[in-house]
Amino acid sequence: MTRILILLASLFLVGCPQQTITPATGDNGKWHPYGGTCEDIAYRQVISLASQVVSGEPFRLNKGASFCKHNVELIENNNEKILKISTLLGDGIRTNYWNDIKEGNRRRFEFMFDRVIQQNTGFRLGYSIRITQDNTFLRVPENHYYWFWITQLKSDERNVPPIMVIKVDRFEGISAFDYLIQDAWEFGAIKTEYTPERYGKWVKIAIEFKPSLKNGFRRLWVNDQLVVDENNIQTIYNSTTAKKFHLKFGIYQGIESGGKNPPAVRNDDQQSIQFKEFHFSRL
Repeated sequence: MTRILILLASLFLVGCPQQTITPATGDNGKWHPYGGTCEDIAYRQVISLASQVVSGEPFRLNKGASFCKHNVELIENNNEKILKISTLLGDGIRTNYWNDIKEGNRRRFEFMFDRVIQQNTGFRLGYSIRITQDNTFLRVPENHYYWFWITQLKSDERNVPPIMVIKVDRFEGISAFDYLIQDAWEFGAIKTEYTPERYGKWVKIAIEFKPSLKNGFRRLWVNDQLVVDENNIQTIYNSTTAKKFHLKFGIYQGIESGGKNPPAVRNDDQQSIQFKEFHFSRL
């Protein structure tokens, strides 16, 4: 009830100079057993900020998502609009079948387009992205994940991985369709020790994808150069039986499959990405 009242109040207080920082709490007490803070922001303001950069079709937050002021920021620089998305301790989702905060083994803040993508229906997604100097990869043990997803196409089926992802890997770089889009050194990820990246170079990405059991396609452009062009292929795997999928973008940071509250997710490291010129269309 506390969280609901706070969010309702924020709908009327957007623009008020007084700002409140509250613990990341929910209807049943703490969202996360190890804390985290949340500076309130109205849901409509979150969508409004992102809409300054994202175009093509209506979108919303991922189902059950928490949202705080640190999750989304609009940066305007020399008539250029940039959407910054960040995750911190305590960020995640709660649904009737899953609770990131209770499990404590992942972080995420993602948007998703309203309309589903049907099987055998193609789409095009393009944006420029950079990994900025305030991003810090989680300090995870050797057998955990050194990466997070920034785009994924996934069904509502539980325990079934997405059929398409664009990934940021601390050691390798940004990749999609088994192609290395940007090497980690270009955004300053140090391969021998955990330190924040330092440089942050923009890279332009465009993908065309059709989910299909036999006649799909995967195409990838990097800085306007076609580097992957695969047609009439199977693009639905992972034992999925779904015929509709959700296209999500933002940050999805897994930690350890099956484990609860690993130390990595309990630290204050911030994951951060920046988007510009973001557009979605159907083919």
